[in-house]
Order: sequence, then structure tokens, then C-alpha cells
Amino acid sequence: MKVQVLYLDKLKFDAEKILAKKYLDRIESSGRKIIDPIILKQINHKEMDQELNSSGFNVLLDEKGKHLTTIKFSELVFESSHKKINFFIGNTDGFTEILKKKGDLLLSISPMTLTHSFATIILLEQLYRAITIKTNHPYHKA
Repeated sequence: MKVQVLYLDKLKFDAEKILAKKYLDRIESSGRKIIDPIILKQINHKEMDQELNSSGFNVLLDEKGKHLTTIKFSELVFESSHKKINFFIGNTDGFTEILKKKGDLLLSISPMTLTHSFATIILLEQLYRAITIKTNHPYHKA
């Protein structure tokens, strides 16, 4: 399965970059046979529109989206029939209604508004946690 985490604004602070890289490295080392490759990439609006129109299951992170438990999130990732999942993280303006309609799922990782950097880090941690659930690693304690 291919997973992309695509975001509009850059990670601004070194601490955010370090933490995102930490989870990305964990995903790449533990999920090598499950998720290959994982792509973390800053994109612009034109690229976002292109990705939303391409194949794959498109998940837009939005505070008003659907709430999932970690187990349900893991099932979304690994029990899906899709070979590619794109996670989109908006900028300070969020997503337009047109973009929201192009997505397959609006997903909330918190009912609170988060910075795109924190949303990226939380999403990466949850992807890592989903891998540990799938591989019965003790990281996730239910």
C-alpha cells in the first residue's frame, strides 16, 4: 500500500521537523512490508487538486470531519481495498467546500483547531500506531 501525507503549509520549526522525521523513520522501519513507500510532502493548491483527481482514497483532515478511534483508523488504513491513501492537511484557511466534496472522507483528529504542523505530527504518530496494531507490536496498548 502507498500512503501519502500531503500538506499545504511548511513545517516551520526545527522541533516540528524533528518530531515528524522521528515518526516517519519509525513508519519506514517498522512498516516496510506494509506501507511502501510513505511520502510526506508539501504541495501547493494546484498539486492538491491534481492529487484529488488522481486514483486513491482521499482523506482530508478537518476539525468537523468524522471521529475515529485508533483501532477504526487502523482498519481504515489496512482493511481498505484501496492501494493508495492520500491524507491532505490544509493551511490556515482550511479546505474550500469544493475541495471537501472532492475528498472521499473528511477526518477529524481533534475537535479543536490544530496547526497544520501538529496535525501532520499527530497523523504520522497515528499511522505508526496503526502499523504497530497491524503487526501486534506492543507500542499500542488498548
